[in-house]
Order: sequence, then structure tokens, then C-alpha cells
Amino acid sequence: MTNLEEHISKMSNEEIRDNIMSLNTKQLKLIKESSYLNAFSAINTLKNTLKYKIKNDNMELTSEINLLDYYLNKTIGLLDNSIKYESDNNIKLKLQEVMDIRQELYELSSIIDGYSIEIAYVGELADQHGIKILSNKDYDNVPYSIKKVEDLITMINEVLSKFKDDYYKYIYVISQIISILPMRLVKENYFSIVKNTIMRNLKPYTKSQVESQINEYKKQFDSSIRDGYGTKFDYYFREIQKLRNINLSDKDIDGLDDIVKEIMRLTKEINEIFDFILRLGLISNMIIVINLTDRIAISKEIEDIYYNWIKVIWDEDKEKADELTDQIEKKIKEIEEEIFVDLEEFNILNSEALNREDFSYDDLNEELLYTKKTLTYYNDAKLSDYNILFPEDESLITQEYLEQIVDSLIQYINRSLSKMKNIERKVRMRKLLSHIELPFNGIEEFNNYIKYSLDNRVLPKEEINFTISYILYFLEDLLNSKQEI
Repeated sequence: MTNLEEHISKMSNEEIRDNIMSLNTKQLKLIKESSYLNAFSAINTLKNTLKYKIKNDNMELTSEINLLDYYLNKTIGLLDNSIKYESDNNIKLKLQEVMDIRQELYELSSIIDGYSIEIAYVGELADQHGIKILSNKDYDNVPYSIKKVEDLITMINEVLSKFKDDYYKYIYVISQIISILPMRLVKENYFSIVKNTIMRNLKPYTKSQVESQINEYKKQFDSSIRDGYGTKFDYYFREIQKLRNINLSDKDIDGLDDIVKEIMRLTKEINEIFDFILRLGLISNMIIVINLTDRIAISKEIEDIYYNWIKVIWDEDKEKADELTDQIEKKIKEIEEEIFVDLEEFNILNSEALNREDFSYDDLNEELLYTKKTLTYYNDAKLSDYNILFPEDESLITQEYLEQIVDSLIQYINRSLSKMKNIERKVRMRKLLSHIELPFNGIEEFNNYIKYSLDNRVLPKEEINFTISYILYFLEDLLNSKQEI
């Protein structure tokens, strides 16, 4: 028992309650100040990013840039107003306004993410055509050998055995191998594997968690038929459609290379815009935290930083902005360290309270639940859907509803597949299968899948040898790499 634990164990129930309330208030103050500082820092970065985009991006993106500028100025205005004392009614109005902006940014990020997913599929289609050309060129004189397939399976099993105690590496290896292997499953077998695996994986989760994951699978499989796709940032919608309409089978390797360069250019732009919107969304989270803790005063130091920051923002003085950023980052680190220290004491107090049969949380529940809500926004680093952050139903999913919702996914996939050419169907089916955690019932079924995918009765020997070489390269690189997955 530490000195702190011993000291707390000797406290009365009232002392523990008072200390929990005091630390809770202090935590909220620190979180509020950290939210201000993180918002200041992020807005500095986004202002510079937007200035560069206005100067360098093409005219096709003018409306998109104006939209980003609108949201950025809106968040600056909300942050600027937050420092002023307001009536309760005005606080509620400001809170609702920033929550509406957060929702708009979430929907916008979802649309941009859809473009990112769809252009990645265009890239994979170009890769498939490139693989055919290169495999015919480089492996034309290399004979097919079943022993090579068996040796590959042996090596895959050895690598999986090596990572059996590292779950994330284990599933990463399986996922990557599935994403490399040609998709040769017929629809019925594919749907059976997908359904059985998802039913198994999602069984222990709540209804809201399952619904979220199923929606994610739908988006990953085909974002182009989701609500909102093509309604905003339609420049990227048009450019992706142009690429999708190209007949890739007519292209030689140089022609494919030009297409891949265009895909990479668009992917870079889309990722930059997604990152910009995500950061704006996280700033809105910070402003929500600030409004939720409106009646908690901030320190004079944070107020001074605030007034310096708002002046620098509008003066656009880069030298002063850099100096202020250094000051902000240093202060954020100090606050985070203080939050961590106080959290340790809070947890000990809470643990001691839970161990006492005569301790009542009745006076604390409302305050602690409010703090939990505030922390949910503060800790949301992905701009998650509001329904995921605050689910209405936290009960475990029933087997009946699980089967029903997985069937809806299968139907969604089937409708989407009916509109695609064969090569695109295979690419999308493979991608989704690689995203599902540990498909197949055990290693033997996985081994049989590898063997079937590399069967020379269904795949040219050139593509088989190319695929074997690619997987071997991946495995050797993984074993020699010291990077974390």
C-alpha cells in the first residue's frame, strides 16, 4: 500500500466524497484549459494549411476551399465568443450551434472518406491489370509447381506460429495475405464465410456497436451508393468517375503508370482535405467541452494566451504565431502531466469508495455522469458519430437481430455486385474479406483457401508465381522489420 492509499483509507466517507468532488472540478478545469490550448494550436495549423491551398490549388476547388474557410472562421468565431460571460440561454444556443457544426463536419468527413475508399478501388483495379502485364512478362518461362504453393503455405504457418502471442500481428498477416491472393470464391461460398465470421466476431457486442460495424463494412465495400456520396466536393466525384470509365484493359504498362500517377495525386488531395475536416471536427469537440464547462473559470495565464492568440490569428504574423505555438505546446504538456497525476489520486479515492458498503454515490452520480459526457467529447480523436459516442441502447445484441443485420449486409453487397464487372467484383470482395477479423474456421480452412486461390486450374501459372513471390517478399520484409503493426 502506497502512502497515498494509506492516507485515503483513513478518510471518512464525507472526506472521500469532498475530495472526489474537488478533484472532479479540478479535472474539468484542466480539461477546459487543455481544450482551449489544443483548439488554438490546431487553428494555427489549419489557417496556414488553408492559406497554402488558396494559393496553390486549381480553380476547380474554389467552392470546396470556400466551404473549408467558412467552417474554419465559424469555429474561430465560436471560440472567440466562448471567453465572454453569457446567460444560461445563450450558452445553450452556442452549445447547440457548435454541436450542429460538429454534425455537419462529421457528415462531410464521411463523404470525403467515401471518395478515399472509391479511389483506392480504382487504384486496385489498375494494379490488377498491371499484375497481368508484369506476370506475363516476368514469369512467362517459370513453370507452375505445386511444391512452391505448399512451401508458401508452410512459411505462412511458420510466421503465424511466430506471432501467435501477438494478436495484432497475427491478424495483420492473415489480412495482408488475403488482400494479395486472387479472389476465386463463388458468391455463395463467399457470403457463407462472411456471414459466419461476422456472426462469430460480433456476438459479444452491444446492439449499437454491431450496427456501427455493419455500417462500416457497407461503406468499405461500396461507398458510391451510400447517402451523401457525390453531394459535396463533387470535383472529386467527377474525377473518380472519369477514372472509373477508362478501359484499363486497353492500356500498356506506361499507360497504367500515367493513370496511377493521377490516382496518387487525387488520393493525396482527398487525404489532405479529410485531415483538414477531421481537425476541424476535433476543434468543435474542444469548443463543446469549453461550453459544457462554461461556469468553470480558466486561469489568468490561459486568458493571456487566448488574447495573444486571437491577435496573432487576425494579424497573420508568422513569427509571433510560431512563438505562441511553442508556448501553447509547452503548457499543454504541463496540463496533461497534472491531469495524469490527479487521475491517479481520483482512481484511488474511487476504489476506496467502492470498497465501502456504507458509501453512497447518490450525491456524486449527476456530477460524475456530466464529467463522463464532457470527457467523451474530449477523448474523441476520430470525430465519431454521435450515436456511437452516446448510444441509446447498450444492451448486448440478440442472436436474432444479429442474423437480421448481417443478412442486410449480405443483401447490400449482393445489390452492389450486380452492377459491377467481374474484375471489380473480385477486387471488392477480396478487400472486404481482408477487413474482416480472422475469417475462416481455423488455420486448416485458411490453408485450403490459399491452395484454392493458387490452383493452376483456375489461375494462369504466371499470376500464381507472381503472387507467390509477392507474398514471400511481404513475409520476409515483415520478419526483418522492427516496426510495430
